[in-house]
Amino acid sequence: MQATLETRMDAAQPYKWNFALDAFMSESYDFGDDSLNAIYQKAKANQWDVNTDVDWSCELNADNPLGMPDGTLLIYGSDVWNKLDAKGRAEVRHHSQGWTLSQVLHGEQAALICASKLAVAEESLSARLCAAGQIMDEARHIEAFGRLVNDKLPISYPMSQSLKSLLGDTITSKELDITNLGMQVLVEGIALSLFQSIVAYTQDPFIRDLVTRIQRDEARHFAIGRITLCRVYKEMTDTERKEREEFVAEGAHTLHEHLCADDIWEPMGLSKKECAHLVRNSPVTSSMRRSIFRRLVPTIREMGLLSPRVQRVFEQLQVLDYAAMPLPA
Repeated sequence: MQATLETRMDAAQPYKWNFALDAFMSESYDFGDDSLNAIYQKAKANQWDVNTDVDWSCELNADNPLGMPDGTLLIYGSDVWNKLDAKGRAEVRHHSQGWTLSQVLHGEQAALICASKLAVAEESLSARLCAAGQIMDEARHIEAFGRLVNDKLPISYPMSQSLKSLLGDTITSKELDITNLGMQVLVEGIALSLFQSIVAYTQDPFIRDLVTRIQRDEARHFAIGRITLCRVYKEMTDTERKEREEFVAEGAHTLHEHLCADDIWEPMGLSKKECAHLVRNSPVTSSMRRSIFRRLVPTIREMGLLSPRVQRVFEQLQVLDYAAMPLPA
């Protein structure tokens, strides 16, 4: 295997996504939206400081920085995994965890952009206050994950093509609700399940504490999107709703492919083709990826977007059974 423990993200020119929007300013200061106001109040009460509330002096396990069990690795238990020595297995952990946190960090920056867009363009004053609170949350998450990736992990990765495609469509959409749907529901829903998995399985108290704090913030963002969009989609025409259903179907498939982490195999000297086949055909790996959709699917049902087209995609991804389940707390 190739020694790539000093791999860092390419410091290329930043992506530039263009979008136009109308800015709203209210002359009536009515804070009558009890559901969103409650989330805004909770956001103010639950602020925390990356520098002072987190103990950055903690040293992580050099062979397993996130302290996660090997059973969470995409090729665990395969012939490829079984042939690796201790050094090779540590390298798989480095690349897998570095890739995962790098993608999360990219997503947090995109969420900051989306929250800024919502803070400007939402017509509801309560929704704009929630988005403004989220801007500070996302800035804090970028600081936290950026520090974790830069200082604590040996490897980081650029944005995957799948994630870049979905984030581009989400950020640049002229329809504000699609920006909300793509980020607050699709991306945040997947991120919440991922964070829940890390909190549940990590053996490192520092990682558990940090991700738990971020998970609480993200749960508020997800709730804002769910509450807002459930209202919006009740009022939409069938034609408008169909466009959103198509966006969900394509976005869910894109996220499912993104979670295969195809980018990490070749830098380790492994066969991308062989590992991609393993990941997509392993019952254990499929179960792990499937569980990441636990929160997303019933939310799509609640919004009224679980059309036959969306159901077919969820069935192909083997996650449609989640539609019959209640939303996780």
